[in-house]
Amino acid sequence: MAYPVTHFEINAQDAPATQRFYKDLFGWGIDTNNPQSYGMIDTKTKGTGINGGIGASQDGRSFVTFYVETDDPGSMLDKVERLGGRRVMEPMDAGQGLIYALFADPEGNVIGLAKMAQVQRQQEQRQQEQKTRSRSNGNGSAPKARAKSASAKASPKRAATRKRATAKKSTSTRGKRSRG
Repeated sequence: MAYPVTHFEINAQDAPATQRFYKDLFGWGIDTNNPQSYGMIDTKTKGTGINGGIGASQDGRSFVTFYVETDDPGSMLDKVERLGGRRVMEPMDAGQGLIYALFADPEGNVIGLAKMAQVQRQQEQRQQEQKTRSRSNGNGSAPKARAKSASAKASPKRAATRKRATAKKSTSTRGKRSRG
């Protein structure tokens, strides 16, 4: 299994002030419409980067962490301990199919582990695929194969659109250069 980073989190002594700071600094959308007023961050990127959250620190200490996707946070915590790290928080069910845990590496850096529900993971994969297709051809649909025959390039119908007219112009320009 690959272990992608899927979420980042900023834990702050004053969560509302920290949320305002990052909203003003980067223009992130921050939704605190939940019982804990945990700020779910939408970085407003289209297919790049990851989103995160800003919440109140549970122990009064400020820190930044990131979450790594795993199928079994509990067994990963066992492995953390075997490798010299320590458990910070046992696996916890956050609802909606999300289970997460925290550990500290041997240097004391707090890192999260997350197990997303299969349905949530599939939705995120579909969204990423749609974003990738959209970036590749600008309209969100799969790119179509284009005919490259000489007769197709010379056809007056192909010159109807700006894009095709530009391609035809560069073809005729290349022909002029080779003659001269």
